[in-house]
Amino acid sequence: MGYSYSSMVNGLKTFYGSMRQLNVEIGTFEHKYNNVISDTIFDTRDSGGWKLTFIKRASGSVLCVSIQKGYRFSINGNTEYNDFINYFGIGNGKGQFSIKEFVNNLDEQVPNEYILSDEKRRAIINYNKLDNESDGIYPIGIKNWEVIHAKNPKLPKDKFHRSPKNLLKTKELYPDIYNATKDMDITIMYGTDSGENTEKIKTGKLDYNS
Repeated sequence: MGYSYSSMVNGLKTFYGSMRQLNVEIGTFEHKYNNVISDTIFDTRDSGGWKLTFIKRASGSVLCVSIQKGYRFSINGNTEYNDFINYFGIGNGKGQFSIKEFVNNLDEQVPNEYILSDEKRRAIINYNKLDNESDGIYPIGIKNWEVIHAKNPKLPKDKFHRSPKNLLKTKELYPDIYNATKDMDITIMYGTDSGENTEKIKTGKLDYNS
């Protein structure tokens, strides 16, 4: 019979509640274990199953672990267990490792509150670009397609609009901008470096109707 383990991570419940207050479905936090430092992504977009993805900072190696209903950290099968111990460099001999201790350690490192920062935005983009148009995290400009179409009536009405991916990226990286523009046909343009309008866009001081 293959390896099987499941245990609740209480901290994820609180962390998820904080994510929902921001109206985001992807959260991230730093995790340290056995000298392995990871950007840990809590992805709750798939109603069929959530997951924790550990991305090793030193090498970019990735480990995905299922989070089952009830915020349960779950490893099923010998392959998943071997991937887990190899990622963290864990000895699997008798008395060398307790997965219960690992989960308790993980639980202690999950933040009570999710606060977005540029570092966290980079971790999310490293995990999932969200929008293939740009891997930048800084809002540097906007395209108001309603205004553009009004000024250029010859543009096809079925083209040149905000893409669902661009809206998703804004929702996960900048919830405040998302809330301000979600009902408008506006594309947020992203760059790898800050632009002259970045702070205005972040703080809502740029006129989205222009």
